[in-house]
Amino acid sequence: MTDIRNDDAYGPVGGDPAGTGVADSKAGELKPTQDEALLTHLRAEHFPGDVLGIGESRPRLSWVYSQPPKEGSQVLISLTRRVPGHRPVKESTYVPTEQSNLLPWQFMPLVSREQAELTVQLVSVDHRALSPKSEMLHIEAGLLLPHERLARFVGPSWTEAETDHRHLPLVRSEFQLDDEPVGARLYLTALGLVEAEINGRRVGNDALTPGWTVYDKRLECWTYDIGDELHRGDNAIGCWLGDGWYRGRVGFDGGRVNFYGDRLGVFAQIEVEFADGTTQTIYSNPWDGKWKAALGPIVSSDLYEGEHYDARQEIAAWSSPGFDDRQWSAVAESFYDPQLIENHALSAVQSQEVNAPAAITSMAQGPDAEGSCWMVDFGQNATQRMRLHMHGLAAGDRVIIRHAEVLNADGTLATKILRRGQQCDTFVSNGEDAWWEPRFAMHGFRYATIEGWHGELRAEDIECRVYHSTMERSGWFESSNPLLNKLHSNVLWSMRSNFVSIPQDCPQRDERMGWTGDIDLFAPTAAYLYDAQGFLSSWLKDVRFEQQAWGTVPFYVPFVPLGVWAKPEAIAIWGDAAVAVPWALYMAGGDERVLSESYPLVSAWIDEVAAYISPDGVWDRKPDYLLGQLGDWLDPSAPPEDPTQAVTEKELVSTAFYARSCEYAARIAHILGHDDDAKSFTGLFERVRRGFLNRFTRLDGTMTSDTQCAYALGITFGLFEGEAVRRTKAGNRLAELVREAGGKVDTGFAGTPYVLPALSMTGHTAEAYELLLSTKCPSWLYQVSMGGTTTWERWDSMKADGTLNDGGMTSFNHYALGSVIDWVHSHVGGLSPLEPGWSRFLIDPQPGGGIDHAATSHLTPYGEASVRWECGEGLMTLDFSVPVGTTAVVAIPNSDRREFGPGAHHMQYQR
Repeated sequence: MTDIRNDDAYGPVGGDPAGTGVADSKAGELKPTQDEALLTHLRAEHFPGDVLGIGESRPRLSWVYSQPPKEGSQVLISLTRRVPGHRPVKESTYVPTEQSNLLPWQFMPLVSREQAELTVQLVSVDHRALSPKSEMLHIEAGLLLPHERLARFVGPSWTEAETDHRHLPLVRSEFQLDDEPVGARLYLTALGLVEAEINGRRVGNDALTPGWTVYDKRLECWTYDIGDELHRGDNAIGCWLGDGWYRGRVGFDGGRVNFYGDRLGVFAQIEVEFADGTTQTIYSNPWDGKWKAALGPIVSSDLYEGEHYDARQEIAAWSSPGFDDRQWSAVAESFYDPQLIENHALSAVQSQEVNAPAAITSMAQGPDAEGSCWMVDFGQNATQRMRLHMHGLAAGDRVIIRHAEVLNADGTLATKILRRGQQCDTFVSNGEDAWWEPRFAMHGFRYATIEGWHGELRAEDIECRVYHSTMERSGWFESSNPLLNKLHSNVLWSMRSNFVSIPQDCPQRDERMGWTGDIDLFAPTAAYLYDAQGFLSSWLKDVRFEQQAWGTVPFYVPFVPLGVWAKPEAIAIWGDAAVAVPWALYMAGGDERVLSESYPLVSAWIDEVAAYISPDGVWDRKPDYLLGQLGDWLDPSAPPEDPTQAVTEKELVSTAFYARSCEYAARIAHILGHDDDAKSFTGLFERVRRGFLNRFTRLDGTMTSDTQCAYALGITFGLFEGEAVRRTKAGNRLAELVREAGGKVDTGFAGTPYVLPALSMTGHTAEAYELLLSTKCPSWLYQVSMGGTTTWERWDSMKADGTLNDGGMTSFNHYALGSVIDWVHSHVGGLSPLEPGWSRFLIDPQPGGGIDHAATSHLTPYGEASVRWECGEGLMTLDFSVPVGTTAVVAIPNSDRREFGPGAHHMQYQR
C-alpha cells in the first residue's frame, strides 16, 4: 500500500519554485490572496509585453489567472484605442473565463498606426469587480498596408568595391517641425544593417537590425517611439549602415559576398503628430536633395571577421541639426518591393546582461609592439561584444582586440578553429578618450586579448555585453548534483548564444548558419527554456520560402549555396525539421496557427520524401550530393576528419526520422481538419514502420546496426509498436550497450536526444542515469568537467590533455547535444506536457543517480507549473503547483495515476 499524504492550497509552491537554487522573486508575481484573484501576464500574440509596430490587425490576447475564477464570473476586456489625429475611443466587452490563451480579438480590427491600451478584469454577472484590473498592455499597429510605406531605400551614390571589406557609409537628413510634437514614430529597416540617431542621440538599443530573413522574399521593418527626441524647429536624422548578412561575406568555405545585393540602403519614415491633430511625414528618398551620404569612421565591418574603426574619421555632430553637409554626396536609391516589407515578428537582438572580467592577465609581446597586451577571461563563453574605455592613446594609436572561445594548451587564443571568422576588432584612436564597441560585428568568445593598450587594463575599463534575441525565460531546473546543474546552465548559455535573429549553429567561426538539423533536435528543449514561439515561427516562414525556391528543405535557412552544400537535397533530420519544429511549438504553446501556417511546409516535405522510399517502405535513396545522408552525424566513433562515417546505417536513421515525421504530420492534419491527408499520412507511417522492422530488426530484438542510436530511435519513435517482445528485448540490448560502454555516450546528432528516453521507456532508469552522469569522454558531464561553460559541437572538442579536436570542424558553443535537457526536465525534474499548451501535463519524477532532490518549473501559457521533490528515509516528498486552466497528472509508484487541479499541492509517499 502506498502511503499518500496530500495538502492543497492555492498559490505557488514556496521556497524556490523556479528551481534556480535561490528564492525566486518572480514567483511572487502570481501569488494571490485567498479572496482575490489576479489576472497577470497580459500579452498580445507571442510578444513579451508591450508591442510597438505589431503586424496583426486582430492580435490574439492571453493572460494568466492566479486562482480559479469564481463560478459565474466573466472577464471584462477594456480597450482604449486611438488613431493619431483622432480622439481616443473607449470600448469594452465581456468574455467567458474559460479561454485565457490566444483569445481571438474581440473588437473591430486595428488600423495602421492605431494605439491600443488594454486591461482585463474578473467581474460578476452583474458586472461587479471580482479582481483588480491587470497591468495595462500597450500595443500599436505598424504600417499594415504597402502603400503606406512611402520611404525609399537610399544609400551611397559613389562607386563601391564589388567585394567585401568596404568602407561603410553614413546617411543623414534634416527637417523642420512647425510645432512641438505630441508623438512621433520612426519606421526603420535596411538593405544591410542599420542604427539610427535623432538629433545626435541613438534610437533604441537594438543590434543587427533588421535581422536575417530571406531578403528577396521578406524584410522586417521596426517601429521606434521618437517623440521625446524631436522638438519644434530644426531636427536631424542620421543612419549608420553596415554590410551584415545582406551583402557581407557569409558562410564557410570562403563564404559568399553580395549574396542578396551589392548596394546598401536605409528605409526611414518619420511620422509626427501635433496637438491640433495634424501630422507631418518625413521619409528617405533620392529626389528632394535633403538626404546625403558620406563615408564614416567604420573602415570595414564583417559579422565574422570583426570591425575596423578609425576614430580619426569621425564626423562631429553629423546626426544633429545645423551640420554643414554640403560636401556630402547625394544619395542613390536601391529598389525594394514595398509589398515584401513586413512589420517585425521577431523580438529584437539586444544586450541582455553584462559579463564582468573573471581575470585580467598581462601578456608578453614582441619588442617592436607599441603599448601592452592583456588577456581577459570573462568566465563565460557567449555571444557578446566588449565596450572598452579607450584612454591615454595618441592619434593613430591602434588597439587590436582578438576573441576566442578557448585557449590552446600553451595559453594562447585558439583561433585556428575559427577559420575565416577571426573575430578581430581594430580601433584607431583620434587622441581623445572614448568608450567604443563594434557596431555591426558580433563575436562568440570567453577569452580576448587586447593589444596596444597604454597603461594597466582595469576591469572598470571593460563592459562586456551579452547579446541574443529577446525572449521570455520560461524554464528552470536545479538539483542536488552540481555538475548536472552546471550542464543545465551550459545548455541555457548555448541557446542564448545561438538564438541571434535565427537559430544559428554557432556564434564564433565562419558559419553561423540556421542549420535545420540542429533545431529539429533541440526545439522541445528550446521551447521549455524560453518562449521561442515568435522567434521560431518567424524562421519557419523562411524555411517555407526556401523549400519553394529549392524544391526541398535546405540544409540551413536562410540558404546560401556554399561548397559541397551548394545544391540542397532531401536529407533526414535536417529536412524533418519542417515537421518537428512546428509540432514542438504547438505542444509548447497550444497555438494551432503555427500548424496552419506551416502546413504547406509539412505536407510538401512528406510528399517529397514519399517519392524516395523503396517499395518496402525504407528511405534508401541516396541524395545526389557528395556527403549523402548524414545519418548519426558526429558519432564519436567516426574519425575526426569525417563525421559522416557513423556506425549506424544511414538508411536506418533516415527511415526512422521519416516515420516520426509521418506520425507528426498525421496528427497535424487531423487537428487542422485535413482528414484525407491524416489518413494518408497514417498509412504512410505504418508502411515505413513495417519497412523499418523488416529491414533493420530481428525477431530476437537485436538490430542490424547494433548501436545505441539504432535502438534509441526504434524505441522512442514507436517503431516497435505491436511488437512488445521485440521492444522489450531492444530495450534490454540498449541497456546492455550502455553498460558495455562503461556509461559513455555512443551517439551523434541523431541518437543523442533519444537514448535516455528510450532507456526510461523500457524500464532502464539506472542505465539512463549512468549515461547522464558519466564524466568519461564522450559524455555530457565530460564537457562540464573540462571547464566548459556552453555545450560543444563534438563530444571531444577538447581532449583530456587540453588539446583541441584534430578535425577541421569544432565549436565550443553548439546547442544540439544539449537536447538531453528535455529528458532532465521530464524525468529528473519530473515535468512534461501531455497535451498542447500544457493544458494537461505529467508530473513523474524518476529519482536516480544518487540525486536526492530536484526542482523544475515551466511558465506555461496558463502560468507557472512547478515540481520540487526530495527523497529520504524511504519517503518521497513532492511539492507541485498547477496553473489555473490546466490539469496535472501525477504518477505515483505502485498506485494509479491521480489528477490534480489548480493550486499548490504537497504530497508524501513511500517508494
